[in-house]
Amino acid sequence: MADWKIKCEVFSIDGGCKICPGSAKMKKGQAFLIGSRTPEPEGVCARSFASIYPVAMAMRFFDEIPWERGNGFFDVTCPDACVVFRLSREGAS
Repeated sequence: MADWKIKCEVFSIDGGCKICPGSAKMKKGQAFLIGSRTPEPEGVCARSFASIYPVAMAMRFFDEIPWERGNGFFDVTCPDACVVFRLSREGAS
């Protein structure tokens, strides 16, 4: 079974904001990797991470999941409906 690292990038911020209104204040283009440890302190807020986590875990351990779009990526919207995070696979370990 593969163990991919998942790149999580702020793909877009909606609502006319330049940065997200959540506690992490993320900006478009910021990215980090999700692996066996969560990113702290530079990662996303806990509310967004709760939305990202199920998709990231599925992507980490499977080469393809049925609901992926495009070329192996999936977009997740934060609970506040402001930030869209794009998840994609990086090198497997």
